[in-house]
Amino acid sequence: MNEHAIEYHIADIGATWGIFREGVQIAVRSDPADAIAFANFFADRETLMSAFPVRVSADIHLHRTLHEIRLAA
Repeated sequence: MNEHAIEYHIADIGATWGIFREGVQIAVRSDPADAIAFANFFADRETLMSAFPVRVSADIHLHRTLHEIRLAA
């Protein structure tokens, strides 16, 4: 049986990163690390309050940006 999971998703929305919970935008961050931290904070907090599993995912643009940051470091 497929159990429902609460989904937080980080997506490129132009010059910023949108954070979505269940498809509804809840925040915008200009820095990719801030977007990840924001989504992880709320997902972690929600695991304490919910009986459902919680996931954080990101679009391909965030994966590419993180890869570019790693190469520049």
